[in-house]
Amino acid sequence: MSAALPAHPASVASSVDESKAGTQLTKAKAKLRPSGTKNGRNLCMLRWLKQVDANGQKDDFRNYYDKTLTHAQREAYDTEAKQLVETNNWTKAIIERGALH
Repeated sequence: MSAALPAHPASVASSVDESKAGTQLTKAKAKLRPSGTKNGRNLCMLRWLKQVDANGQKDDFRNYYDKTLTHAQREAYDTEAKQLVETNNWTKAIIERGALH
């Protein structure tokens, strides 16, 4: 009966490095996934995904929301989101067909 030899430390380190590299690459291109929170940012994100870039990346949306939209446009999303929640109208159809600000 032969005993299994332990893995060579260099081969273990190599596979760990490859695993880390794959994880870092995945993080760099993170898919955009809105949370369940009903707020202006997520309202904007849902519309942006539906109307602008269905395969949008997290960094692309962050750039759009934080750098492209004005403060007034972000406030408009916040106000609209609040109204949709208060009137119980936060529905997929209304959110996806709504206007981008």
